[in-house]
Amino acid sequence: MTPKHLFELFILSALWGGSFLFMRIAAPEFGSFELASLHIIIGGLVLLPIFVWMGRKFFATLARPQQTQTLKNMALVGFGNMVIPFSLFTYAALHIEAGLMSIVNATTPLWGAAIGALLFAHRLPAIAWFGLLIGFIGVIVVTSHQLIDGMSVELLAILAVVGATLCYGIFTNYSKKHLIGIPPLLVASGTLLTGGLMMLPVALWFGINDDISLRAWLSVLALGGLSTGFAFILFFRLLEQTRPSHAMLVTYLVPIFGVLFGNVFLDESFYINMLFGGLLILTGVMLTAGLIGQRSSK
Repeated sequence: MTPKHLFELFILSALWGGSFLFMRIAAPEFGSFELASLHIIIGGLVLLPIFVWMGRKFFATLARPQQTQTLKNMALVGFGNMVIPFSLFTYAALHIEAGLMSIVNATTPLWGAAIGALLFAHRLPAIAWFGLLIGFIGVIVVTSHQLIDGMSVELLAILAVVGATLCYGIFTNYSKKHLIGIPPLLVASGTLLTGGLMMLPVALWFGINDDISLRAWLSVLALGGLSTGFAFILFFRLLEQTRPSHAMLVTYLVPIFGVLFGNVFLDESFYINMLFGGLLILTGVMLTAGLIGQRSSK
């Protein structure tokens, strides 16, 4: 990896880590569904020129039934990979720390591997299953300071983040199966745009309060425009120009930025169990991804 690509990797990690900070700032003023809808719509608008440019060339090669089916699949993935997870994250942002959300979000590759094995007939070696176990134990450890009081709003918020990462696991596998052969950035822009169209009625129905602060507005613009729209472009650029394993290093860096930003800008506390739980999650991801030991090619 060149110094330029390493710099881009750190920028991407900071943008995705910062997304949890932006949600924590904006969610209390906008509300959960209002923020989720603006998040997706703004991100979709940023990627609209790319979808038009790439889509015009790609869809011209398909017959009309294939075009329709591709758009249907994009819409389904947009619902499962954008609408549901972003809504769950913005709900969680009302109740738990940005750092905690960023660490639990690191379980996304674990869910991707587990769902691929359980529902899409992907084969995992024994060490990968061990990695899944270690990673999910890490989730319990990293959230234990919120769980000691039993059932609570915080517990529901944690489950919302876990549910969001589960959605990523399901619909990422679905996308790999049903949107194969389509340029990844076209898939990303198409699913974000279709998700934005679904959330537009939500934004119109709930409306926007008149007393939103400038800080909250800047946060939602940064969330949709930078941490989603621009970050997608940066991520797929890295995938194209470096090894996939290099681009996926972002998984290990995002929690660092998420915890750092939450501590510096929101004065969030950092608990020792978050460190140990985070290390367990990242170890589980490394085992599952084959960075420790070997993984089946399928």
